[in-house]
Amino acid sequence: MASDIDLGAATIIELGERIRRREVSPVEVVEATNERVERLQPVLHSFVTHCGDYALERARQAEREIAANRYRGPLHGIPYTLKDVIATRGVRTTFGNPRGVDYRPPEQATLHRLLEEAGAILVGKVVSEIGRDTSGPVGCRNAWDPSRSPGTSSSGSGSATAASMGLLSIGTDTGGSVRHPGSNSNLVAMKPTFGRISRHGIWAASWSDDTAGPLTKTVEDNAAALEAIGVYDPLDPLSINEPPSDYRAGLGDGIAGVRIGVPVDDWIWKDWLSEEEEEIVRAAIERLGELGAALSEVRMPLAEHARNRALGLSLASERPVFIRDHFSEEEIEAWTEIHPQIEAGEAQSFEQYQHTQQFRARITQEANAVLREVDVIAMPTGSTYGDAWDAQTTVIRGREVSARSRGVYRNGAASVSGHPAISVPCGFGNEGRWPVGLMLHGRPLEEALLYRVAYAYEQSTDWRLRQPPL
Repeated sequence: MASDIDLGAATIIELGERIRRREVSPVEVVEATNERVERLQPVLHSFVTHCGDYALERARQAEREIAANRYRGPLHGIPYTLKDVIATRGVRTTFGNPRGVDYRPPEQATLHRLLEEAGAILVGKVVSEIGRDTSGPVGCRNAWDPSRSPGTSSSGSGSATAASMGLLSIGTDTGGSVRHPGSNSNLVAMKPTFGRISRHGIWAASWSDDTAGPLTKTVEDNAAALEAIGVYDPLDPLSINEPPSDYRAGLGDGIAGVRIGVPVDDWIWKDWLSEEEEEIVRAAIERLGELGAALSEVRMPLAEHARNRALGLSLASERPVFIRDHFSEEEIEAWTEIHPQIEAGEAQSFEQYQHTQQFRARITQEANAVLREVDVIAMPTGSTYGDAWDAQTTVIRGREVSARSRGVYRNGAASVSGHPAISVPCGFGNEGRWPVGLMLHGRPLEEALLYRVAYAYEQSTDWRLRQPPL
């Protein structure tokens, strides 16, 4: 019976094994997920489109395949969601238009095809904050505290996964938009190496930065998801032509001797982070040392400017090109919320854009130099810790700052350099109510090492076992 499945405690690996052994059927899992969506959507507003009937049809297909001994792997029969900037043939796609316009893309995103081939079951498209007006009475809410933000802009991915309305979601990350909701929602969130996941069929307003990434409850779940979608795709000219990796193979190898750099720069710890969050993250880094990692201090002064002098200007210049390449003039004219973004981008000169790319190269050089001295950089995840869901500003250590973008200052270095970075839950603040994330930033194509470090930390704590009070 669907009511016998505890989705709140379920993980991909554990539930997938029960499905493989036929202790529970994909149909029962999807029925339980659909019931959960219907109950929690009015509270969290995570979904743009709930495709319950489509999911049941796919679940029946998965049930037949497994009964015929055609089990496809750990994602077979597992419900998942997609940020609604990812094209899905046969399922409504709005590309973040707040009016819910259905653009009916002629092609599906490669990662959606790969997930379908792995046997995963799409239960819905979730909120993207692209073009959304947060001044209205409804907005995507945090599963841990519905008065709080799940993070931008893959907010629906964080909210839905934390609430177990799907055990996996794929968001997109330009300057932290997978990692933000991961930190805010007690989830594991991976921004892989730029080019690791195909962007074919995905809104990629920044040609230089945008990438998709998985959000899950555990590190092993996340690694299994990246195994399925981190595949070379000739349809994406920036896709990395590397064979698929088995990211789970070395998860339990431990981290003895792994060199972890801890930045000392004030812009990472003091300018955009509360005292309580700093204390929680520093305790997590100390735990890495106790687990055998070699901790040392590093400095990243240029990375402080990644948001304002690299990410922001690149995105502004590249966004209008993407929009005009992918939407008709009639669609653009009707989508008034993105007009200011187009105008701002087209007002920039080529000289400004060129200087931006030069500064990006300097930030990348700095990060590469640090990662020659250490294997991983550990710091707080960029987040909107404790902010109200519609907050425009917040107060950090007595200073009023922008609420929606303060996390990008820390996440920007990995985005600008194209390096992989993962956020892993590391504690709770405000008397155990608000999740906090630890970010690990690594060298290109070394997602396996990041997963290993994150797994060692995760297994030494019980943060992954906590469930939101829904």
